[in-house]
Amino acid sequence: MTQPLPEFENPPVVEVALSVQFDRLDVTTVQLGTVWQRFRDRFARVEEKLELDAAFERFGPPEKKVPGVRFEVGGLPTPRLWFIDESGSELVQVQRDRFIRNWRKIDGQPNYPRYDTLRAAFVNDWEIFSGFVAEELKASLVPNQCEVTYVNIIEAIDSSRLDQILACISGSNSDEYLGKPEGAEVQFRYVLKDETEKPWGRLHVAAGSAMRATDNQPVVRLSLTARGATASKDTAGAMNTLDAGHEAVVRGFTSMTSPEMHTAWGRKS
Repeated sequence: MTQPLPEFENPPVVEVALSVQFDRLDVTTVQLGTVWQRFRDRFARVEEKLELDAAFERFGPPEKKVPGVRFEVGGLPTPRLWFIDESGSELVQVQRDRFIRNWRKIDGQPNYPRYDTLRAAFVNDWEIFSGFVAEELKASLVPNQCEVTYVNIIEAIDSSRLDQILACISGSNSDEYLGKPEGAEVQFRYVLKDETEKPWGRLHVAAGSAMRATDNQPVVRLSLTARGATASKDTAGAMNTLDAGHEAVVRGFTSMTSPEMHTAWGRKS
């Protein structure tokens, strides 16, 4: 029987992003922009950003690349659109090969609403976007990779002493969930495996000293991203992979942080 996920009364999370990457749509900037009409009642503000590059977790020998010349035909690249709600804490991002649903901690707004709430919001808005693709583009979304990202801001007496926060830096995690990292630089990278020990994705972790924007106080920024291939190339497969990614982030966060920090965050399970 699977053990229940660790839970904290006051987790240090300040941002969550649930993302599904899909096979690229044949869509123009004008066409992509019209999807806002389906979100504008809740997301009144629109911003344009650069597209995120496609990201894939691969295993096995590296693929051989054939030298060649790449030609770009056409005008400016299709942008990534941000749809932002009135509070600034809820955000939808769309581009021609990705859909992202964000929550961000904003002063004066409720704290982290928990994964089940964010998951339900993602499902609702993904279905709206899927409807747009079906009706306006006469196409369908074919998921290929999913990402779950949690960003944490951790207050510390000395933000340069990461060993006081991250048990993994001392070489001894809080439990055995993560095992040994596949590689380590400034970041850590762990392989995620299914019940048959087959790799399906990776957990990417980055930690470092930072200054909090609101008061310029030294803090530690700890981000965890679980990314992997969808269990199947449909909505159900994408949601299963997002759920698996959420579990990897929560268990990985708990495993690599210290028992002292767990007490400070009010660990309940």
